[in-house]
Amino acid sequence: MSRTRRLLICSILTKEDLDPFIATYQIPSEFSPCLPDPDDLADCTLESIVLYTLSFSICGVGYPLSTFKVAFLKNYGIHFSQLHPLAFMRIVHFELSCVAVFGEPSVPLFRMFYRLQSDVDWFTFAKRKDIISLPHYPFMPTSTYPKEWKNRFIFVSASLIPESPLLRDPKAVIDDSVPTLSAKETVLWKRMYEYPTRAFNFPEGILAMGGLSPLYLVRPKAYCEKKEMSLWSLLRADCMGVSFVVGGMVNPDMGNVLEGKTPDVGSFIAVGEVEEAPRRELRVLKTPPL
Repeated sequence: MSRTRRLLICSILTKEDLDPFIATYQIPSEFSPCLPDPDDLADCTLESIVLYTLSFSICGVGYPLSTFKVAFLKNYGIHFSQLHPLAFMRIVHFELSCVAVFGEPSVPLFRMFYRLQSDVDWFTFAKRKDIISLPHYPFMPTSTYPKEWKNRFIFVSASLIPESPLLRDPKAVIDDSVPTLSAKETVLWKRMYEYPTRAFNFPEGILAMGGLSPLYLVRPKAYCEKKEMSLWSLLRADCMGVSFVVGGMVNPDMGNVLEGKTPDVGSFIAVGEVEEAPRRELRVLKTPPL
């Protein structure tokens, strides 16, 4: 199904899929989230757009979109519905990586790592190979997302994402040359080059630590074996056994990838005595020389 065109695909989702998805990701009813009719194809109009549910449940996208994602869509002139799940995974990983090394994500900085490419009727990003000093920036393994994502979509009002550009022609020539970075972006680029992080299916706790989870307004702390862990250390290490703590209480649901399931945000258990994290993991994140 990987080469199937967008306008030849119908959705396989049911009401049993739709209702928990709307509840989990808090899609307001005013935006008319609904199932396509059996014969409806994945077509966008001026009134409604296609929303692929796996972009949210697997890739870490939430509503409302982050400031960076809005700027990203505008810069590339790509409709929200045209982004491949791997593209969203890389965008979210990039945002988290920037926060982890005390920086702000920007489109030019993202373009230093990735270049835009079309994939049939969608767009994704490939590792940039046309610069001399290629940063070692890990990839999201393609096996980590379900291959049937194209037939798992719903319709929502276009006003859900008013900033989204119109549909971009996938056949048009793509000019995505190496960008010019500001001095601040260059410092951050070198920092991310020296201290790369891993990409994986991020649990809600990690998204919340990076300020990317609309479900949690307070950024949690993370502990593993009573040691506090920074976002950077979580992105570089195995997250098994990590507890996410808010207000001295462990939230067990923050350790999960939601996958369309509504989190029980009220299910807290008391956390035991914890120790402050050693700061040596943060000290290595000094700004590299220009």
